[in-house]
Parts: sequence; structure tokens; C-alpha cells
Amino acid sequence: MSSTTDVVVIGAGINGTAIAFNLARQGLKVTLVEKSFIAGGPTGRSSAVIRQHYSNEVTARMVKRSLGIFQNFDEVVGGACDFKETGFLMGARAEDMEALKANIRMQQSVGINTSIISAEEMIELEPALSSKQLVAAAYEPESGYADPAATAGSFARRAKELGAQIKQGTLVESFEIEKGRVTGLTTNKGPLSCGAVVVAAGPWSRQLLKDTGIDLPIEATRHEVCIYKCPEDFGFRAVYVDFIGSIYIRPETGNLMLVGSIEDETIDDKVSDPDVFDDGVAFKTVSNYSEKVLLRYPGMNHGGYASGYAALYDITPDWHAILDELPNVSGLYLAAGSSGHGFKLAPAVGEMMAELIVDGKTEGDDLNFFSFNRFAENRPITGKYEHSIVG
Repeated sequence: MSSTTDVVVIGAGINGTAIAFNLARQGLKVTLVEKSFIAGGPTGRSSAVIRQHYSNEVTARMVKRSLGIFQNFDEVVGGACDFKETGFLMGARAEDMEALKANIRMQQSVGINTSIISAEEMIELEPALSSKQLVAAAYEPESGYADPAATAGSFARRAKELGAQIKQGTLVESFEIEKGRVTGLTTNKGPLSCGAVVVAAGPWSRQLLKDTGIDLPIEATRHEVCIYKCPEDFGFRAVYVDFIGSIYIRPETGNLMLVGSIEDETIDDKVSDPDVFDDGVAFKTVSNYSEKVLLRYPGMNHGGYASGYAALYDITPDWHAILDELPNVSGLYLAAGSSGHGFKLAPAVGEMMAELIVDGKTEGDDLNFFSFNRFAENRPITGKYEHSIVG
């Protein structure tokens, strides 16, 4: 027997749970379908950094809105996200300064609390840092990081309290499409009739939609993360991005340092099946990251490697998400291709996707920035830095 719902959301990662919550908050009957468990995919392994430094006004507005939700999560959503305000620093070389100044002006114009500080001021804020080869830094005192699993869990819990059904361990097998409109799904636990479907399945989105005739420009790739044990009394506090080493660094509970790459070369480490991939870290990565950490944090020569893991990114050609109703199938929506930006933007994405489904979109909507057709029309989103993941 088929059950009926207004909207089915596929994928209970950070985007899917945020979308389900926002749809339920608007009074829609929502079913959230997840093949494993909440935050069981890339969300559970996200570094969960929340920084506002983007070079496009649309994403800057979105991340400012998202930070406001993270800062007031219990009031706006309900439950815990465990947001920690550490501050964010991005070291700049002389050759970065022109783009940095322009980006800071833009970010300030949309209300982001950010500024350029000198290398000396950066060291005053974070004494463990070395300013070698740096002339300045972007500084955001309000940014930080959160707990990704707790955040997705809270979005899902609140969606359920607002009437949503959550079906974990439920695998989508096919889409039901009649006269160009999606009318439901077939799952391993029975059929679902609905008026709309949102695919928010991250690296699994492309293979999910292949049978509909839609080939998404999304690649699944590995992203390795190393965790280092800091020396006692190290004094390491802020989230830090380094263009020289092409790494991001953030603190972790237990006197740990979490390190990942901002280089675009992850696109070369493609995964054909997101269910089967090497989730370990190569020795060369540990060695490479260690050298880069020591360049910026010399005191870490008294620290040591603790552990590591590989997570998955779902990457589009321009390293930005697709947030749109898909062509040729009315009522079929996509929120995927986050390309490493997913966690920090998810609260805003949840609101925007809910508005798209309920109200449609107009010519001036920010959502048009992330249209599916932008690749076919040769309108990729471009950033002002060499590293696409910085935006």
C-alpha cells in the first residue's frame, strides 16, 4: 500500500535535514528518506568549518544568514549544533592582497563582521602561528565550527516534531514519473506517492537520477583529513586557512588539530561507487600535511599524528552546488554538488529550497545563481582565488 506525502526529501545529511525542517515548518507533509542513518554519509565526516569568507556576494549573504542560525540554533531551529566561536583567520601573501581587499569590502557591504589585520596582529590573536611569508590576514571574530552529526540530528528531530516522517534504512529504487511530472518513488520498503521530490543525496545523487535520463555534472571524490595531537599548553584556538600550504586547520576537542586540503586536486581522486571507497589516509598525505602544519605552527614539532580518515565531496565543474528544479521533470528538485561548501551554507540552503518548492522562483532570486542550466549555458560560478573551495 502506498503512503502519500507532499514532498519526499532523499538524503538525511545536513542539506536534506535542513530542507525537511524548513518544509515542515511551512506546514507541508514531508517524508525524509535515508538509505543508512542521519548524517551517515559525508555530513558525519565533515570538518564543519563555518567561515564567511567568500568572493561572491550571493554565497557571502548565504553564509552570513547561516552563521546567524548556527549562533542562535536552539532558538531558530531547536536542539544543539554545538557551535564554537573560535574566530577565523586566513593568511595572505603579497600577491593575494588585491583580491583580499576587494573581497573584504564586498563582505562588509553585506554585513559580515570581517576585516584585514596585519601579520603582527594575527600573531597577537594566535601566538602559536608563524607569519612567515605572510603580510596580512582576513579576520572574522564570530566564525568557528560546529558538530555536524548533532546539527543534522537536530534538524531531523525538529522536522519530525513538526510532523515529518523519517524513514532510515530506506533505499530509493526508482522514480515514478507520469506525463513529465514526478508522482512518487519506489523504495525497498514500499512505494511513496508525492507531489514533489528533492534529491539531496550528495555523492549518490548522480547515480540516483540516471534512470530518469538526467546526467548530473557531479563527481564523487575523496577528501583526506588528518588529526594531530597538540603539545600540552599549545594555545591553538582559531580556524585557519593557509594559501601557501593550501590547507585548512581547526581545533578539535581533546587538544587535537584537524587538517584538510583546500587544493582543487581532489577532483583527480574520483570515486566511481560512493558505497565502496578507501576511507583511510595515505602515508604521503600525513607527511605532506605535517610539513605544511609545521611551516605555520612550528610548535607542533612536539605534537604528533593521531589518526585520519577520508570523506567524500560531491563536486560540480565550478565547485558550487546545484539548487534547482530539474529540467523535463516537473516537481523534481536537486540540492547537491556542494563541493565542500555544504555544511556552512546548509541552514540558508534549507530555507531557499523550501521557498523554491512552495513559491517557485523569480528572476531576482539568489537561487538562480545555482541553476542546473548554468553549465550548458557556459555560465559557471567563478571565484577570485586560485582555490575554488574558498569560493
